Amino acid sequence: METIRAIRRLILFLAVTFTAIMLLLAGLLLRLFGAAVFERWRIVVVQGWARLIARVIGMRITVIGTPPKPPFLLVSNHLSYVDIPLLFTRLRGIFIAKREVSNWPLLGYAARLINTLFIDRKNHRDLNRVNRLIAAHINPRQGVILFPEGTSSPGAEIKPFRPSLLQYPADAGLPVHYATISYRSGSSAYPAHTKICWWGGMTFGDHLFEMFKICQFEATIVFGSQPLAHRDRKQLAALLWASARQSFIPVVNLEEICTTDNPSSSTTSKPLSRELT
Repeated sequence: METIRAIRRLILFLAVTFTAIMLLLAGLLLRLFGAAVFERWRIVVVQGWARLIARVIGMRITVIGTPPKPPFLLVSNHLSYVDIPLLFTRLRGIFIAKREVSNWPLLGYAARLINTLFIDRKNHRDLNRVNRLIAAHINPRQGVILFPEGTSSPGAEIKPFRPSLLQYPADAGLPVHYATISYRSGSSAYPAHTKICWWGGMTFGDHLFEMFKICQFEATIVFGSQPLAHRDRKQLAALLWASARQSFIPVVNLEEICTTDNPSSSTTSKPLSRELT
């Protein structure tokens, strides 16, 4: 039964994603009427895709706090590729991702099509370019969403926020919003920290198929009560991290991680994170 559910969801996931890509491609003609017209179309398509995907994969969403409206810069902890459609259901914005994502089959093309900003993490000189792009893409129609941990994790804690992509808001005095994400599966056979969170050496295809087997799971987004600002990017990162830690709902505790068999490899050889963005 679980395998049949996973196959059905995989087919629906691909169908919904392919349809969204076709709608975005058709919408490219709207650029003839200005970039703003296509941006509005893109946001409608992407949010529709995200809400359908949430239903397809059995994700029930709880929102605490008020999502910011454009223009905004928002930072969040990072647990899984599921974070992307989850945040898209509530936010009108674009993401920053590592350059390698642009080469992923289907999803990489979709990421380029929705105007994802890609960064070369191996090239420190690329930081200035991306900070300029952040400034250019924040407008009244959309915000920019950033995962400053620079990696995903099993959700026992929030890792310190890296300040490198907070240079623009620090220079401009722009208040930065923050949010935290958490998951619950409600099943001991499919614990959220291994079946929903994607970290360490887990392969994407195997993990995705296992997640599709879960009947339903809970996703919680907690939006910060107010944005934070500071003229020093390191201090800004520290303030955001401290505030996010206060509102974070842990997925699992560290003791459970140490005693849980990981589906991909032994816990002694696997790092408790995965660089996704």
